[in-house]
Order: sequence, then C-alpha cells, then structure tokens
Amino acid sequence: MFAVLGLALLGGALAVPAYETLLVAWGGTSLFVALLLQLLMTGPTLSATVTTQIYETMAGNARQRGAVDGGQYLPANGGTLATPAGDFEPIGARLLGDRDTSASETIADHLAILVDVLVNDLELAGQARATVTDETATVRVSHSRVATEELFDHPVTSVLAVGLTRGLDAPISADSTVEDGDLVVTLQRADNLLDGAEHDQHGEGETAEQ
Repeated sequence: MFAVLGLALLGGALAVPAYETLLVAWGGTSLFVALLLQLLMTGPTLSATVTTQIYETMAGNARQRGAVDGGQYLPANGGTLATPAGDFEPIGARLLGDRDTSASETIADHLAILVDVLVNDLELAGQARATVTDETATVRVSHSRVATEELFDHPVTSVLAVGLTRGLDAPISADSTVEDGDLVVTLQRADNLLDGAEHDQHGEGETAEQ
C-alpha cells in the first residue's frame, strides 16, 4: 500500500509542478516506509514443517547410533546429553547459545525465565506452564512449533533441560510425553531430588506461565 501511495505521489509531482517539493517528500517517505516494512516482515524464516523435518532427521540419525529416549543432561561443555549410546550435543545448547538463563537461584525462577525464552524469544511454543513440586518440575507446552511424533532431544525439552542444568550446575533428567495434544516435559535432578530448600521457599505447586 505504501509503495503504491509513494509512486502515486511521485507521479503527482510530475503532473502538478506547483506542489512538486511537497509531493516528492511525501512520496519518498512512503517508499521508504514500504521498504522498511518489507525488510522487517519478509526476513527469511523456516516453516514449522521444515523445522520439524530437520529435527526429525537429526533425531533419526542419533537413533541409528543407538540413542534412545531418556538420558541425562549434564553441565559439561555448556550442556551435554549423555545416553547409553554415548554423548551428544543437545539441540538446546545451540538454541540457547550464550543467553543468560542463570540469573536466579531457584528452580521455579529458572523455569520462569526458560518458559519466557521458549514462548517469546525462540517462539518454539504458543504457551507453556511450569509447575514445581517437591520432587519434580513439569512443563506443559501447547502449540509446539516442532511436531511431537519424535521426542528424542525434542527442542522444547532440550531448551528446558539444558537451561536447568546450566543454571543449577547439576545433571538433569528429562522425560517427554504427549497428553491431549500438549507436550509434557518432566524434569528432575539426576539424584531424583529437587532441592528441598528451594521447595520450602516456594511451596508445593508454584507455577510459571507464558
């Protein structure tokens, strides 16, 4: 629309010399706005289908090496997925990059930051709700951008697990299931205990939601 308006104003400047300066200024501004909107709105993006295909190919290659669901996310090297088939660099380590997700000391606060990253930064999910109890943290994710037929190191799970293992500097186990179309991620410290002191501070059932 702005491009058409800009061209019309420039054409008008030629037809009405008396208003040439004003019409050229308006026309140039309209064309600039059109170009800016084009740059902002049509940047290269991957569709959910393509993103899923890339992920499923990666997961399939890992399974050919003997990888199975489960395993532990370790703090080593900024995040490592240790499985019976060997160690892998988890997807979450790349997705989080150098983002600082360790600006808090409690599991509930860590998850609040990670849920925000999932929904608003990485845009991997439409909505996510985290609940912390005395032994587990559960994140229920709706409208995952990446399909959930394959769950090995799923990007959503991986971001949550890597973020926690970095923030807590402790091994984290992660289990992913699909319930009523939602991806449900259950996270535990590898010693099967979420810090009791943190639980006392926040109380059972505290939630974080985006």
